[in-house]
Amino acid sequence: MKKLNKKILITGGGSGGHVSVATAFIDALKNHFEISKDDILYVGSDLGMVGEKNGVSVEQNRMKEKDINFTTLRAGKLQRRFELATIKLLLRAILGVVDAIKIVKAFKPDLIFSTGGYLSVPIAIAGLITKTPIYLHEQTAAVGMSNNFVAKIAKRIYISFKSSQKYFPKEKVLLTGNIVRPDIFRENSSSELCTAVRQMKEEKLPIVYMSGGGQGSHILNLLVNDMLSYALMDYQIILQTGDNQVFRDYDVLTTAWRKLPTNLQRRLYITKFVSDSEIGCVFKHSDLYVGRAGANIVYEMGILKKPSIFIPIPWVTHNEQEKNARILEGYGLSKVILEGEVTSAKLHAEIKGFISEIPSLEINHEGLDTEFVKDAQERIIEDIFGNIS
Repeated sequence: MKKLNKKILITGGGSGGHVSVATAFIDALKNHFEISKDDILYVGSDLGMVGEKNGVSVEQNRMKEKDINFTTLRAGKLQRRFELATIKLLLRAILGVVDAIKIVKAFKPDLIFSTGGYLSVPIAIAGLITKTPIYLHEQTAAVGMSNNFVAKIAKRIYISFKSSQKYFPKEKVLLTGNIVRPDIFRENSSSELCTAVRQMKEEKLPIVYMSGGGQGSHILNLLVNDMLSYALMDYQIILQTGDNQVFRDYDVLTTAWRKLPTNLQRRLYITKFVSDSEIGCVFKHSDLYVGRAGANIVYEMGILKKPSIFIPIPWVTHNEQEKNARILEGYGLSKVILEGEVTSAKLHAEIKGFISEIPSLEINHEGLDTEFVKDAQERIIEDIFGNIS
């Protein structure tokens, strides 16, 4: 195995998807090179969800289980409506650039690998100032403001879907597919969650994994809370709520769980987060995924060919979540319910109906295999470092 002989700064955050791609890329580097811990630095943000105190970001939560050099900068992001917090976030964005320049100058990376999100902007500016080459990975079918900016100064842009080609200069783009975490193929955790999931499998009722992404979804959590008493008569639920300190959905749902009859309590498992070491067992034993349509979860469902019902976030740039979900819907594997149309009763009916349809779904397996490739990290590593075999 060759020694890396390069220092790499990796950044990307604001959502679990950006973090998953970044950590999967780090795992791929470790599989190809002999790496010392000081060769890699992950830069994340300290920014949680709206209304939360700083210091509870997705990156900070996810990095607790990783043996990776990790630091944060003061992050800020543009809001679509003006309020008091807008001024504070704008100031933090400026301070974040100062932090990024200090971090890049101190670490002296040979290259920057960005997985996107608002955090990537200050790091890209620091890369431009220090003349450090930037490699950008775009996960979504559409492109947000941050990656649109970073793309202008990036040396290379890796895309997951053909549909995002139109947003970037053609000469910079390489279609590689999305980088997926290897954990989705493994089922080796003996955690409380995975033990509970295996016990649920013995119940002989379908298991539905519901998630609003790394930070959770308050809207999805509310829907589940409203439908618990009747939904659990037909299927079991694993619910990932996130840990929002404003709404405290985990506490609300846990209180509702305690009020359920004992036989229904066994059919519901509530968790704030699903770790990388746990996700493989959750995917393996669940019959259906229900939740948001971030690029990573859509791609993982495509690779695993897992039936899914997506409720895209409607306010993201270019409506990217719906575009992600429609790709998988086109292959016959998924359904899309628009947020403005969903109620707890409708969601329950759609889940129950889709579960009954799963055995007869007309899935385009060949199309899925072509669109959702598994070797993106190999393609990217070869493009950056050359043929290392």
